[in-house]
Amino acid sequence: MPKISFPSCNGRMIVMCLLVVCSGLQTSGCLLLLGVGAGAGGTAYFMGKLETEIDASVPKIQKATVAGLGTLRMPVVKERGDKLTAEIESKTADDATVKISLSSLTPSRSTISIRVGLIGNETRSRQILDAIRKHL
Repeated sequence: MPKISFPSCNGRMIVMCLLVVCSGLQTSGCLLLLGVGAGAGGTAYFMGKLETEIDASVPKIQKATVAGLGTLRMPVVKERGDKLTAEIESKTADDATVKISLSSLTPSRSTISIRVGLIGNETRSRQILDAIRKHL
C-alpha cells in the first residue's frame, strides 16, 4: 500500500489545528450556555463568577447583601456604591476573598455578580446569593 504524504503539513501543524478547533467548540458551547441562562433571566455560573438579575434597585440589593453576609457571619471588608453600581468585598473563614458587584439595568432591576476566591467557587457563590435573596 502506498504511503500518503502531505508535504505542506507536518504532525505538529495538525495537532495545533485540532487544538484550535477543539477549544473553539468548547468556548462556543459555554458562551451559548451563558447566553441562554442570562437571556432567560436565570442564574449563570461562568469563568468563576455567578451572575443573575434581580428585581430590585442597587441600593436595596446592597443592603440585602450586607445583611446576608452578616447572616453567614462573613465580615464586610470593603463596601462602596451609589444608585447605579456597588462593590462589596468580604472574606470566608478560610480567608478566600469574596467580591460582589452590583449594576443597575433599570431603576428596579439589577445584575449581581459573585466571585469567591481567585478561581471561583460555585457552591459558596450560590449560598451567598441565597442569603442575599432572603433579605430582599
